[in-house]
Amino acid sequence: MKHCIQRFLAAALALVFGLLLVGCTSLDLAKTPSEPVALSGTWQVDMGSSDDVDSAMEPDARLSDSRKRISTRSEIDRIRRGSGLAFVADAFQVLEAKRMVIETGNDSMGVQHQPGVYRDVSWGLRERGIWRVQAGWDENTLVVVSQTRGIKVVERYQLASQNRLMVSLDIRADGNERSIQRAFRRVR
Repeated sequence: MKHCIQRFLAAALALVFGLLLVGCTSLDLAKTPSEPVALSGTWQVDMGSSDDVDSAMEPDARLSDSRKRISTRSEIDRIRRGSGLAFVADAFQVLEAKRMVIETGNDSMGVQHQPGVYRDVSWGLRERGIWRVQAGWDENTLVVVSQTRGIKVVERYQLASQNRLMVSLDIRADGNERSIQRAFRRVR
């Protein structure tokens, strides 16, 4: 009987710990910014203040020999999945956009990337094709977290001034991590 109680308590403790861990890793994003944020408008990329996306997205040639040596099975799985970094570069148009037209509402943001496609992001948690997307406000920063198998992209849209928008992307794919900053200036 004593052994059963110990097992029960151990299982209950593990469950509580697991729930706490899940709670600590989830994002607590608000549906509104802490004060009005004017993201709507037409934004032109400032190449001089932006990171070079092509170099930032290249696989890291400086990996140590131990990281270069991976199991044959792992390499086959990676090839089968394709390059996560290449997939991110293609899926996240903000990385290549020369111009963006942003429209924000109370519950969403629409972005026409030029070149690129239109993207609509709703606040809250959504399933969008293969992506699980959570969007909302962390004070005055719009945060969009997109995840799919083996890939996580965290976008942050923040006004540096009324006419300057900084978009940062933290990317985790293929066992690589990248941080890319893009700067835009308001033209309308």
